[in-house]
Formats: sequence, C-alpha cells, structure tokens
Amino acid sequence: MLQRPVWSTTATGSPSTDGRDPGVHLFCLHHAGGTTASFAGWRFDGVTVTKLSYRGWDFMSLGAAADALAERVTASASARLALYGHSMGAVLAFEIALRLQHTGRVAHVFLAATRPPSGMHDAGAAAVAAAGALSPRAREVLLEDLDLLAGYPGRPPGKQLEVPATVLYSADDPVVPVADSLRWAAWCAAEPRLMKLDTGGHLFHLGNPAVRLLVEKTLSPEPSRDAQTDQRHG
Repeated sequence: MLQRPVWSTTATGSPSTDGRDPGVHLFCLHHAGGTTASFAGWRFDGVTVTKLSYRGWDFMSLGAAADALAERVTASASARLALYGHSMGAVLAFEIALRLQHTGRVAHVFLAATRPPSGMHDAGAAAVAAAGALSPRAREVLLEDLDLLAGYPGRPPGKQLEVPATVLYSADDPVVPVADSLRWAAWCAAEPRLMKLDTGGHLFHLGNPAVRLLVEKTLSPEPSRDAQTDQRHG
C-alpha cells in the first residue's frame, strides 16, 4: 500500500473557490536527502507554490512515488500546473509530467541538476559529493532516497515529454556533467530551453536569485519587484 507523501504550501494566493482562475500552480520537488526548505522564499506573483516532500523509504519504487505525487498534483484546483524538480526531484518531476501531460494541464516542467532518464543515475557519486558535511541522520536519509533512485530503470530516449521544458545546469556541478544535461533533448518532443548557471555546484538553486527570476518570468504575467531587485543585486 502506498504511503502518502508529506507536503507544505507557501503561496502568493490560494486556489480560488469563487469560480475565478486560480492561476498557475507550481509544485517543487527537492533533491535526494533534502527538504522543502530548499525552496524557501519561492513566492511569485500570480503563482501558487506547493513544496512536495518525499522520503525514499515510504515507497517501493520511484514509479510508486511518482504515482502518489501525481495524485497530489492533479488534485489542484488550477487548470495550469507546473513542476520544478532538482536532482532526484527532477526525475520525479519528469515522471509526474509523463503521467499528467495527457490532461492538457501541465504548462511547464523545470528539470534541474539531473541526468536524463537513461537508467544511468550514479547514486554513489551523488552520495560522495553530498555526504561529507552531513550529520549521521541526514546521511541516512540521503542514502534512503538514493537507494530508491538507484532502482529506477529509466526510459529510453524517444521524445516522450510533450510539454514545454527548461533544463537548468551548472558549469561546475560535480555530480551531473554539462554534457549529460544537454542530452535531455532526446527525451523531449520539443527542444527544451537550456539554462546554464556559471556557479553554484550541484545545489545551485539554494538562494539563487537567477533561478527564481527564471521561474517567475516563465510562469508569472509580470516578475515581481522583489525578484527584479534580487536579479540586479545578485
């Protein structure tokens, strides 16, 4: 029996109950061993933001995790959905998008710091890169998540993702080489937009105003004043 994932929500506005369009609903999925705190401060004009948390030991497989999370996403009252996944969270975002794209509701998918789903995810490299500064308990959580990822069989290339996608990657990511990020085009029906970040390592989304501004420009009618200020001072 599937365990229910945990989620928390921060939003600029809640889904409307009076018949008005609630706008885009963005769901964010963190990296292996991470928490919803990865997306602290992610608030965008005209966008409801929900941060989804998962734990590897809650699920029998990554596919089962994607099924449960897709159920949560599709329960949104918004007609337009978006997904942002970082590292392992991006693999889950991809799988969720595949499950929901036939509904016509998925407006955009952001895939950050991850290899395409070729079944070649190197959980060992990720653990070595991330575990050094972690507490024993945090390292245990990371390894539980990575065990789930290691069992993911992947999907062959074949233009499977039919919704607009942005691939974000860092030039100095020690876990995901730039060349791997660029291979995502083989899994996308339309050419994905590529966003290269010059610094930040593997967890380049943490507190990075350039990432937040990109998301806001993609999903919001007008970027907020705060986001524009972050970009000028970033």
